[in-house]
Amino acid sequence: MPSPVFWLDESLLGRVLAPFLRPALEQMGWELRQQRDLTAVTVRSAPGLALLDTIEALALVPAYALATDLALVAQHASVVALETPERPDRITEAVVVSESCRPASRALARATIEPFFGVRVRAWNGEQGVAALPVLRVQEDEAALGPLDERYHDLGRAWFVLTGQPFVSHLLVVASELPSDALRPVASLLHRLAEELAGRAAELAAELVAAHPLDAERLRVVLSEAFSVVTPKVRKAVDELVRRSGSGLRVPPGEIYRPLAS
Repeated sequence: MPSPVFWLDESLLGRVLAPFLRPALEQMGWELRQQRDLTAVTVRSAPGLALLDTIEALALVPAYALATDLALVAQHASVVALETPERPDRITEAVVVSESCRPASRALARATIEPFFGVRVRAWNGEQGVAALPVLRVQEDEAALGPLDERYHDLGRAWFVLTGQPFVSHLLVVASELPSDALRPVASLLHRLAEELAGRAAELAAELVAAHPLDAERLRVVLSEAFSVVTPKVRKAVDELVRRSGSGLRVPPGEIYRPLAS
């Protein structure tokens, strides 16, 4: 029988998680797979567990459940930023470029830019007929973690100020055919790991800053907040992102969330 698969993308936080997860998962008989643009289609090809972009994760419902044991969230700092050519209050209309970003980051941009910054978005991702308008660019991961100023804005923080909800970038999905005896030790691992990573946020941030010119304090805040269980507030935040982004997805029903050890 093949080993069950735990999927991770190659986002910044996915790359932080991988070296902590891999040895423990392999001891349990799991295989950790990472892919840059991880999608629902890829996860369906080798069912297992996947810490997946929130919009992609919701596309798997109801065939997959949403596990409450781990989610990636942001409140005071995030790995999604908006770059503007000048102060947003000097921009009336603009084009937004975000096609290279993950679906949840694009959803965050659609839900936040107009209501928070007051900029009317006339086109997304290079639509024709608006060449003369300013271009706003959505950035992710290392590219989103430079110093903030009047032309560089944390979109996850803007969302939190706008809605009072965290930005939930990733959810943990679980295939229905996985047996509970294989999932229980993974649940225990994830709970320990989230606490360990939060406690080592400053150390991990310093290591990443040594390799890339990043804002160390923002990165520390990201790492201290990111690894969360799915609380009622996280569920509400997912619902708000679905509603406000115009994603076309349905708000996930409450019963689709369950702990791995259930």
